[in-house]
Amino acid sequence: MYRSILVALDREDETGCRLMAERCRERFAGTQTAIHLAYVRTRLPRSYLQQLPKHWEVDERADAERWLRSLAESTGLSASLAGVHSPSGPASQELTALAVALGVEAICVLAHRIDLGRALLGTSTHAIVRDAPCDVVVLRDWPNSGS
Repeated sequence: MYRSILVALDREDETGCRLMAERCRERFAGTQTAIHLAYVRTRLPRSYLQQLPKHWEVDERADAERWLRSLAESTGLSASLAGVHSPSGPASQELTALAVALGVEAICVLAHRIDLGRALLGTSTHAIVRDAPCDVVVLRDWPNSGS
């Protein structure tokens, strides 16, 4: 069993977040596994940031971290929650860097069903699987997937 995991979440995919939380609760809640939740925010170009209020980025990060804590609370993961993280930048790079910094043993990501314009593993998921310094647990978002 893993001592610590990093769970990658997409704030734009509420259904996927709930599914990921449910699967993590089933597999890791009540164990000694420390759970870190992460949502990688989109990095805006400097020219955009100059047009926004002075503390916009700080406020956005705080809002994302509040959302992660709220999700943990509402899905029963708060007892195992070791931290929430909301870096900005390319998701795969930020998640693998965060995994190194935290020393986690696994990253949990969600793979979506194939549809037009999307491969089985999205580009971020593929890059995480390829570059992660630890195990990557890929959960499926469709029923009867054997996960």
